[in-house]
Amino acid sequence: MSKEWRVTATEAKNRFGQVIRLAQRTGQPVLVESRGEPVVVIVSVEAFERYRRAARRPGERARRAFGMWAGRTDLDETWLAQGRKRWQSRWDDDS
Repeated sequence: MSKEWRVTATEAKNRFGQVIRLAQRTGQPVLVESRGEPVVVIVSVEAFERYRRAARRPGERARRAFGMWAGRTDLDETWLAQGRKRWQSRWDDDS
């Protein structure tokens, strides 16, 4: 388990170079608190890029999934209506 680094805003101001080296060296975020409340996080560029890539993944997956139909001209309202009708007929409860 990784250690959680926390510093006060005053410590971060007075030892900023050390704080950024800590974030860079460990790859772990450094939480900065003011009056006992977390206010900002200092992270290395590598960690930031990992967070940013992870945040983009859900949207990228959706674009790729729907992108496979890009440029198709046969997918119009008629095609969709026929598909819905077939789907509904399979799921109608006749009992």
